[in-house]
Amino acid sequence: MTAPIATEDALDGSALRQVFAAASAHLRACAKDVDAINVYPVPDGDTGSNICTLREAIERALALDGPPAVAVVLSTIARGALYGARGNSGVILSQALRGFAAGVGERDRLDGHALADGLVDAAARAYRAVSDPQEGTMLTVLRAAGEGARQAAEALPEGGRGTGCARVLGSAVVAAERAEAATIEQLPALREAGVTDAGGEGVCVILRGLLAAITGAPVAGHLKPADRPIVHSAGHGGDGFGFCTEFLIEADGRALDLESIRGLAEAGGNRSVVVVGDPDLVRVHVHSLAPQALLDAAEAVGRLARVKVEDMSAQNARFREGGSGAGVKVALLAMSRGDGFDEIFESLGATVSDLGVIEKPPAGQIADTADSLRVADVVVLANHKNVLLAAEQAKALARCTIHVVPTTSLPQGIAAAMAFDSEDSPTANIEAMAAAADAVMTIEVTIAGATRTSDGVSVKKGEAIVLVNGKLAGTGTTPGEALLEGLRQAGLRRGTLVTIFAGEGAPEHERLSIADRVRQHHAGVEVESLPGGQPLYPYIASVE
Repeated sequence: MTAPIATEDALDGSALRQVFAAASAHLRACAKDVDAINVYPVPDGDTGSNICTLREAIERALALDGPPAVAVVLSTIARGALYGARGNSGVILSQALRGFAAGVGERDRLDGHALADGLVDAAARAYRAVSDPQEGTMLTVLRAAGEGARQAAEALPEGGRGTGCARVLGSAVVAAERAEAATIEQLPALREAGVTDAGGEGVCVILRGLLAAITGAPVAGHLKPADRPIVHSAGHGGDGFGFCTEFLIEADGRALDLESIRGLAEAGGNRSVVVVGDPDLVRVHVHSLAPQALLDAAEAVGRLARVKVEDMSAQNARFREGGSGAGVKVALLAMSRGDGFDEIFESLGATVSDLGVIEKPPAGQIADTADSLRVADVVVLANHKNVLLAAEQAKALARCTIHVVPTTSLPQGIAAAMAFDSEDSPTANIEAMAAAADAVMTIEVTIAGATRTSDGVSVKKGEAIVLVNGKLAGTGTTPGEALLEGLRQAGLRRGTLVTIFAGEGAPEHERLSIADRVRQHHAGVEVESLPGGQPLYPYIASVE
């Protein structure tokens, strides 16, 4: 038991910051256990780890000077969570925190009434963040928490205005836990696996941590500890021609002054300066030897978007060698995992960013990497279902314009990359790449991290299992046997192309041997075998 922060009193900004810091620490302690109740017996579960990126948001709040206002603490946490959001659960949590901050608003203290408003708005914002919201998920638990808090606040004098948060938050915890317990009956996959929703449990963990920090009572909860995660369903410099630098400046709370922006653009001997627009939006074109300095100065004026920086010396060299000085119109950024996959994406013209093993890339990292390409339009290949939301969220954080192709596997990403044309428009690229990705079936072989039933298939811990397009499809005594089972279920026909990507550390003779076995079992099927270098998955295969 720790000292209570504010059992009876409303929270000021400093106390609120302490409460969130304590809840974040509790969440970190529970992350592996939350990971362990993901549905699918694949050893890269990450719900707890993704939600744990709340830590980055708390660090930003702890760095605030002086006694901060409640609104400043909450907006700082919300913004930090947005930059650090990883995976679907992390992105949804970041949106819930934004909604919480908006619901509380500019109040001097967080009382019971404000807390209820914040939790209700948190759920509403989280639902809006998902294109196809599903009940039986963390969304359901967030909504229940808000409803429980609202009912408790309405039962207090003056709706909880001026009261402490403990009673309202306690009701929110109870409602959230009831909703979490019910998730197992709301989604067939949860019922079959015998677990509740991992994201919803993460929400409960956070709420319990908040309540324990406020009251000083030990953290109560229903999460069973697990020994290990079981399941895881720069600027340029130089001489010569300089850099063609283009960007938009969007008004950020104040009207833009074209003349002052023109002065920034013309400073330092910049040439070919064009500044056009209005008080809300300004377009800048300039040839500069120091583009980063210009971008830094412009960023102090408003929000930058569609940033493009091209090395005109390199353009000139291309012109001399190939008769054209044009640079790429669109860049390609691929989330990748494994040396072999990295090399394939790079050979197709993509810049590679780490997909991660347990923790997935946050929205801020995706945005920063896209911006570093210095092209106005960047096509992003997410290549994992739990990176899609973060990639979509990166659109709001990037200076450039991000276009997301909704690839959910590395083979889909490679097919999409093969259809990419840097000289074509973003719209044309997205259409062609999405069609190419849709034509690919993905087979993934890994080792079960738990004894469990999922998608109608029973597996034992340590057994080789195969997933077809993300669904558990079968098992095998060895990874090779599991791969053959997955390919059998894929319904291979004469003329089908199967590309096998061998995992990390797989020797060449083993990789070639499994390709020969596929040819023997499936006459008339074309088989390629490549080193993928991916961890956790001995084999990944594409079928097209």
